[in-house]
Amino acid sequence: MSRKFKQKPKKVKAEKVKREPDMRKRAYLAMLFNNRAAFDGGRREPWWVAVLFFIASIVIALVPAMVQVGKTKGSDIFKGPLYHTDVAFTKFVETLEEKDADLTVVSENDENIFKASPEFVNLVANKAFTLTDGATNEVVPYYSFAQKRIVYTRDENNAVVTNEVDFEYLRVYYTGDIQSSFLLEGKVYSGDAFLALKLLSLKEEDAVGNVTSHLIIGRKALYTRLYNPTAINKPGNPALVFEGRTNSLPVGMNIRDFGKVSKDGVPLAKTDIDYTDKVMENFGHMQDLGYKEVKVRTFWFQTGIYAAIFSIIGLVMGLIIFISTRGKMNPNRDLKFGESLKIGAWLLPAPALITLVLGFILPAQYFQMIFIMTLGMRSVWLTMRTLNPNMPQQ
Repeated sequence: MSRKFKQKPKKVKAEKVKREPDMRKRAYLAMLFNNRAAFDGGRREPWWVAVLFFIASIVIALVPAMVQVGKTKGSDIFKGPLYHTDVAFTKFVETLEEKDADLTVVSENDENIFKASPEFVNLVANKAFTLTDGATNEVVPYYSFAQKRIVYTRDENNAVVTNEVDFEYLRVYYTGDIQSSFLLEGKVYSGDAFLALKLLSLKEEDAVGNVTSHLIIGRKALYTRLYNPTAINKPGNPALVFEGRTNSLPVGMNIRDFGKVSKDGVPLAKTDIDYTDKVMENFGHMQDLGYKEVKVRTFWFQTGIYAAIFSIIGLVMGLIIFISTRGKMNPNRDLKFGESLKIGAWLLPAPALITLVLGFILPAQYFQMIFIMTLGMRSVWLTMRTLNPNMPQQ
């Protein structure tokens, strides 16, 4: 008896249905490097897409600036050439200890401010800088540190002459006791701010004997300027600058202690190999704390300035596109002004991404030029190729 075997049904593989490519996504990707794709996308897509591209591009282009300001510290000026001021600051601290003089942060009216002891006032009583706006006159006392310095000059026969002169390396001004306000060009300044401004604005002929590297200790503000000894005749161009506020300094901080205890609380001795470095770390720590308030203001100010510049450039891009298509023979002469602005926004992401990448490679001060130059190159290429009626359309 024969057996009948049932045949198993053959499995039929389901054919994969190829998906049609998403042309919109392709257009979004292509607009980064293809001007025609950006042009068509800007005309076709709704206005809110252009707005998103515009805002995102500005934010992306601003990232290098925001990171740069965010990484800045008040102690950064002590990481470069100090022009012998490290020795001067150390000597200043040692003098405070020798004279039993205090410069201490105290709390007054819910604000942290610097106050000097009578011993410090006596210490600086022999040197003073006259501060006046024509109506108000105040005398600002200061500590001065000078040492012998070799200066090379040439005589009438062009021979090198060596001279040893007393050179003032540092001044420490104290304006904490000045209650007067000063008026300049319609603006009112406190004593510390007015002194800082006056020192920067001195004429070259008045700079000799009045300008050198200095620290201004005010009731509410701190200013540090370091000058190259060969360029002190140019008051408005210090090599390194710092501005801070005392309100973020801890109550009880005493500059006199900078030579006795490190910023980490470790006792210091003058015999330590790194004694001077530790003293400078204390000054740097003070400036890091004092810079917090200024840092926030600087962050928003610089970010706002660059955001405004980039936004204006982006809008000008749309205007250029509109003007470039006004010719009677131009096939895009029906382009409306609003569409031109949309196209301009579609062109921004690529320059913004290039700025983001190169902004972390090249020096920070060049990042804004990267955005302007790359966007300018793309606009030239757009007007010469894509919008030119004499060129074949891409």
